[in-house]
Amino acid sequence: MSAEVNVFSAEFLHRCALAALPEIIRAVKQEATPGAMKEAAGNRSGQIPAGDVRLTANIRGDLHLKLKIRAAEQRTTVGELIEQWIESWR
Repeated sequence: MSAEVNVFSAEFLHRCALAALPEIIRAVKQEATPGAMKEAAGNRSGQIPAGDVRLTANIRGDLHLKLKIRAAEQRTTVGELIEQWIESWR
């Protein structure tokens, strides 16, 4: 018996993940608490919450997509994931 191997291009996988992202976000929103939804809606103005700073970084597109998917899977934000990662340095 031979094992069949499927090889997909990075671009194809990227498009598939992007297509699935709205469904992931919709599922997260459906299970979010009302307080969290109000807080998220309140931050849409682009204002930075008190005590925070804005961070801009250039990373590869595939890593950015992985980061966004991980945040959605864990029902958190990219910023929270970065903060958790930095806190782990202690």
